[in-house]
Amino acid sequence: MKFAYLVSNVLLLLSGTIHCHGSEPTTDDEKLNADVSLPDLLAIDKLPSNWVAGEDASLEEGRMVLTPNTGARGSLWQRDSYKLKNAFTVEWTFRSVDYAGKSEGGLAFWIITSASSKNDDKKLYDGPSKFDGLQILVDNNGRLSSSVGAQFSDGSTALKKQDIYDISFASCLMGYQESSVPSTARLTYDRESDNLLKLQIDNTVCFQTRKAQIPQGDYKIGVTADNANTPESFEILKMKFYDGVVEDSLIPNVHSMAQPKVFTKVVDENTGEEQLLEKEIFDAQSDKFTNYDLFKKLDRIEGKILANDIHSLEVKLNELMSVQEDMVKFVGQLMIESDSIDPKDNYGDFYSLNEKLEKMLQEQEKVRDATKSSSQNGPHVDEIARRLAVWLLPLIVIMLIMAYYTFRIRQEIVKTKLL
Repeated sequence: MKFAYLVSNVLLLLSGTIHCHGSEPTTDDEKLNADVSLPDLLAIDKLPSNWVAGEDASLEEGRMVLTPNTGARGSLWQRDSYKLKNAFTVEWTFRSVDYAGKSEGGLAFWIITSASSKNDDKKLYDGPSKFDGLQILVDNNGRLSSSVGAQFSDGSTALKKQDIYDISFASCLMGYQESSVPSTARLTYDRESDNLLKLQIDNTVCFQTRKAQIPQGDYKIGVTADNANTPESFEILKMKFYDGVVEDSLIPNVHSMAQPKVFTKVVDENTGEEQLLEKEIFDAQSDKFTNYDLFKKLDRIEGKILANDIHSLEVKLNELMSVQEDMVKFVGQLMIESDSIDPKDNYGDFYSLNEKLEKMLQEQEKVRDATKSSSQNGPHVDEIARRLAVWLLPLIVIMLIMAYYTFRIRQEIVKTKLL
């Protein structure tokens, strides 16, 4: 009986352990927090009780329209606070229609402390101007034109719209106005992954940093919008909240969104030549290549390596290595074949011709030497010819005279016989 009792207790402990481990969320569906997420807006007629819509915001035909008309403002906030621990992922699907161009309005996503959410001034895009937390702003009024920016605040001072761009710690360019296709902004934070904070727009990285830390505590999650007397309509189509990092957040940073660039005009004092240099705001006073420039370049390389953005380089390197291996094999085969060939078998004619030419050259050299030696030992040929001419010319003249007289005598004899 005691043995059976012990066995049953062990089985109960094992089953409890298995149940505890099995309850940990592993898939994206298990991490989804339905209490914080919006339901399918197409399937409901009114907003759930755990969400509060403010100002002009209204649910229309499966979408939450924050600014339905000109000069409108609207907000959508989670009623209850969310207790942030180590990691979360929030996805907002939104769009902007009916207007394109410069505007002092914008769409703001908020993750702020519960205490700062009680601030009712609503001067900052229909949200609190004095907040403690994180704001993601989508607007077309800053120095970067149509863009997405992120900024932290500790709630110590009230911010104005023009102050937002000075405190932004990250931004990227984004054309969001009058888009027929909605955009999805995915914000991920993972404390256990060295405080990873990452924003993706349509699965493309907008920014990523590990230098920001969101403390644990109670937070309110919401979205606000202000169209600043324009007909621009900001709409929310979906919102999903996950208690952890989802699979899509781990997509390698192979492609990133267009990043803003700041250029500084540098004028040469001696020549007056103007040059545009890309500079950070705190390095804009320098007109030379500084150590900070080197640091930035190394930082970009390190970022690409850490983000697994070296696939193209790896492919090129593998191709070069493959070509090099083929060349080594070809050269080795060529050397083996050249060692096995007797040069005289294939090039015998050339060797024989070369030998004949050498013999001819040797014979010619011998003749030349003989001619030189003969000219040095005896009289020259020209001298011999001159001497012969002296003796032969008189002899030739005498023979010609004798031939003439012989011919005349023959003529006389012939005439005498005829008579």
